[in-house]
Amino acid sequence: MAQLRGTIHVGVTGSTFRGGALQDASPIYRLTGGAGIRYVYPSGLELESGLDYAVKGASLKGTFEDIPITGTSEITYLSVPFLIGYRWDAIGRMRPRLVAGPSLGYKTDARISYKAVGSDLEQSTTDDGIGQRDLGWIVGVDVDMPLGGEVLFSGIRLTLGQSNARTVKPDVLNTTVAWVAGIVF
Repeated sequence: MAQLRGTIHVGVTGSTFRGGALQDASPIYRLTGGAGIRYVYPSGLELESGLDYAVKGASLKGTFEDIPITGTSEITYLSVPFLIGYRWDAIGRMRPRLVAGPSLGYKTDARISYKAVGSDLEQSTTDDGIGQRDLGWIVGVDVDMPLGGEVLFSGIRLTLGQSNARTVKPDVLNTTVAWVAGIVF
């Protein structure tokens, strides 16, 4: 018989931009977390959704009026993933599972911080050039391990953004790798 189970997870993301005219984007690392539900079928099939919090963006290098600058773009999203998973039979106590599906993120904040190279003065401002939504595809692998009546899990998830993070062309897309750990109850 299928079961409805709740989940809570926390983790770390590494996020950067791809596409556009970016020449020098490097990852930023931030905390992530969320909660959700899994609908677990005895056959190994699972449906999963929830609400996730993540900060995406990148560290950037460039010039402004011939002055070299470094900056950090941070975009905070609340995302709703719609994942299909498959759980294999246990290997010892561990049960590997694959997940994949779309995720729709809603921007809650966007900030850009920058400073001239060699300067200690940093400025931060709201980035009004960021789009309101972020559509991405998630692919991941988790390992579930039963512990009493609950299940501990840990996994890695790649999210490839499919919508322009900015409101202007050329398209700049989010790319995020997350390591998460949590509990299924």
